[in-house]
Amino acid sequence: MASSTRQRWLRPPQLRTLDDQGERHATWLELFFDLVFVISIAELVHTLEDYRTLADFLGTAGLFVAVWWAWVGYTVYADRFDTDDLLHRVLVLAGMLAVIAMALSVHDALHGGSARFALTFVAVRGIVLVLNARARRHAAPARPLLNLFLAAFSTGAALWLLSVFVPEPARYVLWGVALVIELSAPWVGYRQIARAPIHASHLVERFGLFTLIVLGESVISVAQGAADVDWTAATLAAAVAGFLVVAGLWWLYFDRLEEGAVRSVLRALVWNYAHLPLLAGLVSVAVGTEYAIRGAATGTLDRTTTVALGGGTALYLLSTVVIGLAVRRGADRRLGLWLGAAAVSLAVGLAWPVGLPVGLLVALDLVLAALVAVEAAWFAARFHVEQGRAWEAPGRPGAAMTTPEATMRYRVTWNVEVDADDEGQARTAARQFLLENEDEALSKVVALEDGSAPPDVPKVDAGGTPTI
Repeated sequence: MASSTRQRWLRPPQLRTLDDQGERHATWLELFFDLVFVISIAELVHTLEDYRTLADFLGTAGLFVAVWWAWVGYTVYADRFDTDDLLHRVLVLAGMLAVIAMALSVHDALHGGSARFALTFVAVRGIVLVLNARARRHAAPARPLLNLFLAAFSTGAALWLLSVFVPEPARYVLWGVALVIELSAPWVGYRQIARAPIHASHLVERFGLFTLIVLGESVISVAQGAADVDWTAATLAAAVAGFLVVAGLWWLYFDRLEEGAVRSVLRALVWNYAHLPLLAGLVSVAVGTEYAIRGAATGTLDRTTTVALGGGTALYLLSTVVIGLAVRRGADRRLGLWLGAAAVSLAVGLAWPVGLPVGLLVALDLVLAALVAVEAAWFAARFHVEQGRAWEAPGRPGAAMTTPEATMRYRVTWNVEVDADDEGQARTAARQFLLENEDEALSKVVALEDGSAPPDVPKVDAGGTPTI
């Protein structure tokens, strides 16, 4: 009993993604952790509502990068090493307190409170460093990657701490340098990432949940804008149109999120980092929507609001395109339509008459509705083709054409033969080969009748090099 309790509450972190690539979902602790970032996103939106100059917009965008990167640090660590033992829980809960303090420092970070924001961010990153240092001690396969991360993150944290003793605006320059160092670390260590992989389906869910948090702030902005004005036909129309903008953005992201799978480390990095401008665009839309609803009460807008709405929508659409391309194989026939929708959204934001707030929201609704209709038609057509397509088992000359129902009698097998010194090394090499040589791997996918012998398969050494 004592031994099992000790194993439950004092379990050192291990690289769980080597052996666990089945379906996995966010834990209750991860969901609880996300709640503190609701505060952070809300404070960023309120900052943009109160400070609306170009300099403030750019500065708040920089603060958003720091907040997003703080979330990514904890999320990617938990994806690889979460054992949910006592020390892990205590450290994550301590990190939540630090994030709350950081969130409460956001509003004045560019207006006299920069030192406090820097200190709270150091606290947030310091706990991530402790978590990764603990994992480095126990998870040997991930040690090369963690050595790089610890060096980059420690350097970044040191620069943030040093910035407290430097006057503005040089303080902000140090923040930028620190973020560049940390954000570049995964790109520098992409080869090590292949040997300490992420859990693809789990991380997709985690990023989707964070996107929902920011979408939720956009919905709150719609409600807040409607609460601040008298309810007239114009303000109600603006509120409904603003909600439809947010709903359209939700629809387009989450439908495209399910289109494929991340197939290489570099594609995974592109997919990850493309969420940064996507979420920044959402924050911009949230602010613009609230001010457009307020403007409907007087029939006036300012150019800042139109650009926030049109530019934010365009940035969101372009980022969604990149996210989709990162998980797709081959060309995307809808690419031109998405780029056209982004260009129209940006043009609307730049050129829309400042006296027509409801019309601005309706114009964006029409752009998004057209794109949603195209996506829905494309998905329906693809489903029809897939359901009606005849199948022939590859590699089986003369095999009879069968219906999709008949193919249920077969099983699809992916095989890679690996020479390695231990099981963990073999799993890593096989996974790396399949990620980096998808076309070759797909050529070995065959339909097998139960009990038949497996086909010839690629042979891979422990370094992941095919020796076919």
